[in-house]
Amino acid sequence: MKSDTHPDYHQVVFRDQAAGYAFLTRSTASSDTTIEWDDGQTYPVIDVEISSESHPFYTGKARVVDSEGQIAKFRRRYESPTPDDVLHTGPDAEPTPEDVVLASGRDLTEANLAWAREQIAAEGRSALDRRLP
Repeated sequence: MKSDTHPDYHQVVFRDQAAGYAFLTRSTASSDTTIEWDDGQTYPVIDVEISSESHPFYTGKARVVDSEGQIAKFRRRYESPTPDDVLHTGPDAEPTPEDVVLASGRDLTEANLAWAREQIAAEGRSALDRRLP
């Protein structure tokens, strides 16, 4: 090996401030602060904020933020509701004029509500069973 081409690779103690845990390993990192280790020798110490002892993933305390899938989230946000999603009446009840208008894809205006009342009077529940013009 050529001399002066590789960094100094030596033993260093990494100390996790959050968990109060320290471990001895080899590294090229250096520090002016030292610590006496269990074997009686003195090593440079590098303080870190998080390690495998305090990281939520490794400790099992990780939280799942995304409770629904990305596809479901996309559909909920961008798909228009189906007539079944916006109906006010149950499957066996008499439809309301609002339900017939929404099922037909029309706007909730007074003229469309009057039209829906006529459809309900003429056809009853079947006014909802098909897509109206």
